[in-house]
Amino acid sequence: MKIEKEGEKILKQFSKALEQVDDLEEMHYIIDNVNLNREDVANVHDPKKIMKNAVTNKEGNIIVKKAEWVN
Repeated sequence: MKIEKEGEKILKQFSKALEQVDDLEEMHYIIDNVNLNREDVANVHDPKKIMKNAVTNKEGNIIVKKAEWVN
């Protein structure tokens, strides 16, 4: 097939191009701040402040739009 022949041609060209690439040593980061970790600290949140913008019913339950994919 034409596609298979083209694919083989591309692979051969790619292999030839790879032969011209010098083997390199392992790369290292120039910057020392890779994979920095921060302290896991929980922030205190005020539920009343969070709920201020939520639509609720008389019982205080949050009212949300039903998902469109649910029948």
